Amino acid sequence: MKRFAGLSLHDRLLLVALLPAALVASLVTSLVVHRGTRALDDALDARGRAIASFLAPASEYGVITGNRASLETLLQGLSAQPDLGGVAIYGGDGELLASRGRFRAVPSALLRKTDRVHLVDADPEVLAVLAPVFPSEVVIDDLLAGEPMVDARKVRPAGWVYVELDALPATRQKNSIISVTLALLAIGLGTAGLLSVRLARSVSKPVSRLVAGVEKMADGSLDVQLPERATNAELAALERGFNAMARAISEMHRTMQSRIDEATAKLAHLAHHDALTGLPNRRAFEQHLEESVAASRRAGDHGALCFIDLDRFKLVNDTCGHAAGDELLRHIARLLRQRLREEDVVCRVGGDEFAVILRGCTRSDALRIAENLREGLAAFRFECEGRRFSVGASIGLIHIDGKAATPSEILMAADLACYTAKKNGRNQVVEHEPGQPVPTEYGNDALRKGLPTDPDADFVLYAQAIVPLARNASGQWLEVLLRVRDGQGQLQAPGAYLSRLEDSGRALDVDLEVAASAFAAAASRSGAATFSVSLNVSRRTLMEGTRFVEQLARLAVLHGIAPARIVLELPGQLVEQLPAESRHLADKARGAGFCFAIQGLDGSGFRHLPALRPDYVKISLYRLIAAFGMEAGCNLAQALASMASSLGIHTVATEVEDPVLLEALSAYGFDYAQGHSVSSPVPIERWETPHPPEQSPATPPLC
Repeated sequence: MKRFAGLSLHDRLLLVALLPAALVASLVTSLVVHRGTRALDDALDARGRAIASFLAPASEYGVITGNRASLETLLQGLSAQPDLGGVAIYGGDGELLASRGRFRAVPSALLRKTDRVHLVDADPEVLAVLAPVFPSEVVIDDLLAGEPMVDARKVRPAGWVYVELDALPATRQKNSIISVTLALLAIGLGTAGLLSVRLARSVSKPVSRLVAGVEKMADGSLDVQLPERATNAELAALERGFNAMARAISEMHRTMQSRIDEATAKLAHLAHHDALTGLPNRRAFEQHLEESVAASRRAGDHGALCFIDLDRFKLVNDTCGHAAGDELLRHIARLLRQRLREEDVVCRVGGDEFAVILRGCTRSDALRIAENLREGLAAFRFECEGRRFSVGASIGLIHIDGKAATPSEILMAADLACYTAKKNGRNQVVEHEPGQPVPTEYGNDALRKGLPTDPDADFVLYAQAIVPLARNASGQWLEVLLRVRDGQGQLQAPGAYLSRLEDSGRALDVDLEVAASAFAAAASRSGAATFSVSLNVSRRTLMEGTRFVEQLARLAVLHGIAPARIVLELPGQLVEQLPAESRHLADKARGAGFCFAIQGLDGSGFRHLPALRPDYVKISLYRLIAAFGMEAGCNLAQALASMASSLGIHTVATEVEDPVLLEALSAYGFDYAQGHSVSSPVPIERWETPHPPEQSPATPPLC
């Protein structure tokens, strides 16, 4: 059976159809040939015996009497037989008495042995028969009736008759039978083969088409339709079924592909658009900004970037809830789109921050459009739950003229201008002037956007004290602030340098270098055992939290700083953007014995506190007052401090600029204070423990 395993379906069908037919035809042919030739041989033998049996009694008289004339007469009568070759009559002593035709002589010994009719010789040409001639029995009436006079078994033949028949006609008939039979066999096998081939093709061709169709579908070509040519009902039904199945699969594939394309388009849209407002998101904004900067360099296509920060958004969010805040953002997005040209791009880059890229406009046109946006936002009123809110916006503007180094530099400058607008009283447009330095008050918030600095810029570490509000405390706690001094000796925020290192993957190395320098400075101070250090964590470091904590633990051991004296500060904006990574870093920090803090906490980020359980939260009193006014800002600060305390979290009031506020912080529920009214940032090598009026600095409680 292994030999047949490699045969195709067509060959197998031919084999199945032809082999039985060939076997049956061969057997029938053999039987017909055998029986036909045997019948001819039997007929010739019977004819020879019949002639010999007839001639023997007829020649008895002539043989006994020796009358040759009568025997010749008898033989002359037999000469009319067409197939009689020769005949001879022998006497009792074996002498030839009479003959006719040509024949072979019969030996005397053979004659004497012959006592019955039998076949002497038979070959393809001659059939010879020898018969004895017995004398007739004489019967005597009455007296001897019933008893033979002589015993027949003892009577010797009186002579013999020898007959030869021509066998060639019979041989020719046998050959004719064989030829005709073989011809019929060939015709039958040819007919059977033709029918078998047609039968095999009628099955194998439709099956081959089905196999080809399946292979095409397996190769990914789903639009396959087979020609329905099968004559067999079952195969025709199979072809129709395959075509129906192929159409169904093809239609299903098109449907699924359409859904996949639709889902892909939605995902691509969501990847570059804000789900709440429908505006392009920060990723799309960065791409548009890069295109605008490249166009300004390549073709001189000038434009501008407006960085917009809503002024009183948090009041709406905290008063009426996040749903109201979301609705307000949607209204703001529609208002911005309506007041911009078709070629301009407006994006939502943060919680209440928007960015507008103005294309193909002069500096004066950009300022006019920015003022138009500010006026529209200032005039807008938002109604919710029977209340009306005015929002307004602070806008930072920078012109894109091909002179700026990178998009990050432009973004940093626009953010700085927006910060200046907020600090100068909000609801105004501030245009960034080239070469304008970054003030130290801009602080660590600049770390989130940054731009590349000059190659010859140097690190400078500053320190700012964090003091307890409780009396009779001891110890020292400082926050390490990173600054960059440029080639002109101007102090710049570190965001530029960190942004470039974020792209190269070396931001973690910078954070570790800052930590090592801070630990070395702390270890060199007297009372190092009670010296606590706060370190700011960048986005890249947050993404590599495990490695950062492991390296930081080694540095702490190297410089002899107790882990409980190390506080890792994570910006609240990063917590909002990367909650899972923030929880991971918090867990790793606690596992290593470090403390964990969230800086810049506001109402929107409070929801993460139960999950993160930081040891400290830092609340900017200045920003709350700037956003909501003195009374509302202080009330909100007090509420946030109270909620944090209820969770067992220590609170730090930051950016405390007014000494009057310093006196009220304890009543608000704050545990620590930080700001210019407490202590201004100074180079870390010149840092000394501050002593606010009637208060002593103290170490934060161990976490």
